[in-house]
Amino acid sequence: MKRPYTGNKDGAAAGEHPQLTALMRELFKAYSPALWNNGSWGVRNMRGKESLSVHATGRAADISWRNMSDGKRGVAKGGRKYAMSAMDYLIKHADALGVEMIIDYFPAPHGRASKCDRDMAWQKYTKETVHGAPNGDWFHVEVDGKKSSEQIKAVFAQNPPEQVVVGA
Repeated sequence: MKRPYTGNKDGAAAGEHPQLTALMRELFKAYSPALWNNGSWGVRNMRGKESLSVHATGRAADISWRNMSDGKRGVAKGGRKYAMSAMDYLIKHADALGVEMIIDYFPAPHGRASKCDRDMAWQKYTKETVHGAPNGDWFHVEVDGKKSSEQIKAVFAQNPPEQVVVGA
């Protein structure tokens, strides 16, 4: 269902929104150790722009599948499969989870984005739109700030993500 996109309209926050914290907790529980938090709350502008990043609102995070070789973050093979599965899950349950946008920095030529005001349909970028694309080893996710931690946990409990076999 199409929903309005919030973006950075609510301004800078004092920290990470509980909805985002809960979403990441459940996502990492389901896709550990392949996916990890590559950065969430931080008051700053978007790269190369004068407008506030949604990260500053506390409602955005970058989720990486990069293998950090520390045994705690990432996997040697198959990390992208985990990321694809997680993005599919977030799109499928976007309304219930309050997901507003996903940016996938990997696909050539310039990445792609799924957004709530387009019914979470993917739009492949045809020109340089996001810094880090193509071949970025992370995706960006934004939430609307309207869901409780309990609601997020319930969505994952009622609709567990499919398990991805790494290296398959």
